[in-house]
Amino acid sequence: MVKKDGAETRRQRIAQITRMAQASLNASKNGEIFLSKFVAAAMYETGLTKERIMEYLEVPEAMGQFEIDRENDRIRKTRF
Repeated sequence: MVKKDGAETRRQRIAQITRMAQASLNASKNGEIFLSKFVAAAMYETGLTKERIMEYLEVPEAMGQFEIDRENDRIRKTRF
């Protein structure tokens, strides 16, 4: 059995959280979801802490895949 290094595990977790967020956004009617509800669902599904999920959400947000509005508790699709 090959042991994964920490960077590979982190990359996979970021990709998993990103896929979950994109799937939720695509399923929503108005192109936005509640941040707190998404984080709770991700915590349940992955077993990660809230802080770690928020950290992992910062990467795709910085890449422009979606916008996080912390004040209004929303994740929104990026408008081009």
